[in-house]
Amino acid sequence: MEKEAIDPDLQKMLIFVTGFALGAAMLLFPFIMATWDSPRHDAYSLALTAADGFVQPAGAGAPSLSTELNFTLYAANDRLTAGSCFSHGRVAASYGGVAVGEGRVPGWCAGPRSTAEVGAAARGVDVRLPDGLRRRLEAELRWGAAEFDVEARLFRDRDEETHSPVLLWCKAAGPQPPPQPLRCRAFTDFEV
Repeated sequence: MEKEAIDPDLQKMLIFVTGFALGAAMLLFPFIMATWDSPRHDAYSLALTAADGFVQPAGAGAPSLSTELNFTLYAANDRLTAGSCFSHGRVAASYGGVAVGEGRVPGWCAGPRSTAEVGAAARGVDVRLPDGLRRRLEAELRWGAAEFDVEARLFRDRDEETHSPVLLWCKAAGPQPPPQPLRCRAFTDFEV
C-alpha cells in the first residue's frame, strides 16, 4: 500500500491554523487567568448581630451614648485556584448620617470555592444623636427594624500580589434573630 501524498496547500493551511490557534491561546492565557481568578467576583455580605447602648436611661440628662454594634462579615470566594485572605480591616457604622461606632476587623481567609465568616465590633464613645433621631432609632431597635450604614475596608494579606484594599458598603438591618446577612457592594479596583 502506498502512502497518499498530502496536498501542499492543505498542509500549509493546517500549519497556519494550528500556529494561529496556539499563538492566540498563548496571548489570551494571561488575560483569562487574571480575570478568572479576580477578587472582584467574590461576594460579600454583612449581618448585624447585636446593637447595645442606644437606649438612653430614663431620667438621664446626658445626651451622649456609648454604643456597640456587633457584625458578622461573610465572604463567598468563587475563584478556582486562589484564596481570598485579609490581614486586617476597619469597620465604621452610621445611623441617619451620624457616626455611631468604629472598630477593627481581624484577619480571615476564604479558600478557593468556599465561604468564610468573621465577627467584628464597632464601638462609639460620646455618641450624640439628635433627640428625634435617637427616639426613632430606639423605636426601630424595639421592632428589630433599625438600618445602619456600614463601611468596611479589608486589607489583603501581605503575601498576596495586590495590596489594594476591598471597600465594602453595606446596609445592616436588625438586630433580628437569626441575623439576616445583606449583600454588600464591593469595590476592589483602586490603590491606596
